[in-house]
Amino acid sequence: MAEEQQSPEIGFSEVMLAMDVVDTLRHERSLVERELQSEDREGELIVKLRKIYADQGLKVSDEVIAQGVRAMREERFTYQPPKAGLKTTLARIYVNRGRWAKRTAILFLSLAALWIGYRYLVVMPAERDRARLASELNNQAVEQQEQAKALQGRITAANSELKTALQAVPQSVTAPVNRLADQARQALASATRQLEAFEKLAPVENIEADNAEARSAVARKRLDERKGHLDRAQNDLASGQAAVESIRELKGFQDLDLLRADALKEARERGIPAKIEALYNSAISALQAGDLETARTAQQALAFTRDMLRQEYTLQIVSRPGTPSGVWRYPVGSQTARNYYLIVEAVTPSGQRLKLPITSEEDGKVRVASEWGLRVDQQVYEQVRRDKVDDGIVNRKIVGAKKRGYLTPEYGVSTTGATITEW
Repeated sequence: MAEEQQSPEIGFSEVMLAMDVVDTLRHERSLVERELQSEDREGELIVKLRKIYADQGLKVSDEVIAQGVRAMREERFTYQPPKAGLKTTLARIYVNRGRWAKRTAILFLSLAALWIGYRYLVVMPAERDRARLASELNNQAVEQQEQAKALQGRITAANSELKTALQAVPQSVTAPVNRLADQARQALASATRQLEAFEKLAPVENIEADNAEARSAVARKRLDERKGHLDRAQNDLASGQAAVESIRELKGFQDLDLLRADALKEARERGIPAKIEALYNSAISALQAGDLETARTAQQALAFTRDMLRQEYTLQIVSRPGTPSGVWRYPVGSQTARNYYLIVEAVTPSGQRLKLPITSEEDGKVRVASEWGLRVDQQVYEQVRRDKVDDGIVNRKIVGAKKRGYLTPEYGVSTTGATITEW
């Protein structure tokens, strides 16, 4: 048993020695090339190898050295690379897996960085733009539908308002009312036709981010066409509503005949009835021509005439501290002659101070004033000046009065009736 256990060790040692011999022969390349040229000199090679090992203090048997020489001849311990093939390739990949894993990781990370950069810098902005475009187109389509619905309701309301307005206008303005009513009907009918044309154009629907760019050109064209119909409907509706509003305004002229009758009833002054008739005819003519602004001005003048005919007041010289009772001024274009004025105000029997429209003889402008200058002779002006100098007040203040039924006051002093509003 001991010998059986020992023999494998001895065999292994001899193999190791033989391998060492081969290794020595490789290092002594020149010796090998010279001694192995023939078998006759193999013995000499063995002797030399023995000496080499002896010099190193190693005792190697001739049999072991001979085995090493034969192994050298047979290239038994020489590495022979495996033949190329799939298994060899896979084996090499496996052996070098660490290096390949590192390269693969670097390549993967580079590709991932490129993909992320492309995704965030190119793809996502493009997706947002497409989504924004789709949202914009869809919102415009929805807004147009809502606008069309609102316009239809306003057109319906305008037609109803037209009927109501026609029922309330006076007979005296039939001609302008009929003309305005025709304008309103035509405008509202045109607005309705525009809405019908809008509805005939198929609406823009189902715009999504994926197809927004492909459909944007066609969708925008359709939206523009529909918008054109909506804009024209809006303009037509505005024209119709303006005509209806003008008809409504005519309702305010229904008291025109009553104003004329009241003014004529109050008139006592010669020439005033003719003035009243002229204002009334001016208002009627303007209404017939559709000139509401001129008609309104004439109506206001007629109402003012009636109110003034009903008014009663006295003209008094202003006599208050800090307020002049009279002034003088150079007429326009002269520095020698003087015009004299008393500062007056209109006071009702109840003591109310009135504001009246006064026309200035200096610039021809009409201003509403509670005090104004009444042009008088120099003698009258001097009398009032002396009266005020005596005790600081004007004792004889009343210079005229306007009776009910009259427009022109009756003056108690010498005056031209000319007035000024600034001094």
